[in-house]
Amino acid sequence: MNSALNSISHLNAALLWMEAILAALSGIAMLLVFIVARRSYRQLRIRRCDALTFKIHKQWREIVRGDVPAETWRKDPMQCEIVQSIVIQEISAATDKDRVGLQEFLRASGLIDVCIEKVREGRGCARRSAMLGLGAMRVPEAIAPLSEALDDWQLDMRMAAVQGLGRTGLAEAAEPIIESLMVGGLKVPADPVSNALVRCFMDHPEALLPYLRRSQGEPHALLAHVTSEIATAEMADEMLVLAADPRPEVRASAARALAVAPLPLAIPALADLARDQVWFVRLRATTALNKIGHPRTIPILLEAVRDPNRLIRIRAAAALSRFEQDRVAILQSVVDSRDRYALHSMISALELGGGLGKVMAELSDPLLHHKTAELLLEALREGAAGLWNTRPEDPVVESVFP
Repeated sequence: MNSALNSISHLNAALLWMEAILAALSGIAMLLVFIVARRSYRQLRIRRCDALTFKIHKQWREIVRGDVPAETWRKDPMQCEIVQSIVIQEISAATDKDRVGLQEFLRASGLIDVCIEKVREGRGCARRSAMLGLGAMRVPEAIAPLSEALDDWQLDMRMAAVQGLGRTGLAEAAEPIIESLMVGGLKVPADPVSNALVRCFMDHPEALLPYLRRSQGEPHALLAHVTSEIATAEMADEMLVLAADPRPEVRASAARALAVAPLPLAIPALADLARDQVWFVRLRATTALNKIGHPRTIPILLEAVRDPNRLIRIRAAAALSRFEQDRVAILQSVVDSRDRYALHSMISALELGGGLGKVMAELSDPLLHHKTAELLLEALREGAAGLWNTRPEDPVVESVFP
């Protein structure tokens, strides 16, 4: 009796194992079928997209002119996406006159309305793509729906809205971004905001000035940075005001912008900023002086090449090495300062620029028999021997220059 019961129990266990194995095999088979079917569907979709893209490109001019009725392609979502992508590509490369015609086509065909509906009603990646596409159309109709998404609960949607407004390239598209920024309601990292504002004001930099004047705190620093990216000579007076700002980030932005200001205004202001207490303000001022490249900047750069900060010395030396006709006089001033670290910076800059050999040859000229040339040549040789010495008081820079 016991043996019969044991046989039955073993049989039941075997049946259970068989059922489990069959269930696992069935699941694996269903997964393989799903993967194969999904891959086949994708391949079919790709082939259909390629075929439709080729067909639409052949009829593209007729579609834009209206010779091909919009009803022949608007009913198919894939064809709508293809037409929209082609229009956006052409808008990005078109002249102002051609861009207006393409934008009118978008309005007449209803593609703008379709994109706006996706922005307001869509979800996930489709909505984000619609935001970027709507901004790339560069039409005023994009501003309102994209502005509504600036306070979305999802960060990627808020960033897409900021990027979309920047892609419009319209100064009025920057207004909702700046207003949200000033009231503290824009929860987006600073870099995407800065990039978007630069694109909005690129064609009309002066339109940014009213917002800059009434901003405060962090928004003021960010708008000052944007202004430094797109500053023009006509904005020099505004940059002089920023150069006296108590925030070092704003003064650094002003130093960068003053590189395009008229020399009578730029050089005195940059001279003051090159003596600023904050190192990155002095670095920005030295960089701006390098961009100016005028002989009037040499005395300021000679001060900067003796700066305690190594980065500033290197930048100033690189700027001084560009003045080929004054190299000997500049080197004489550096030697007279008895600052060997300044001399090392100058030698490094001359070596990198390929000018050290020319200076050495010029000083070795037998026609120059005066004592100054001999002392300067000796100083250069001694400086080159200890070129890799470091300065004990150099600060360690742990962060990237703002």
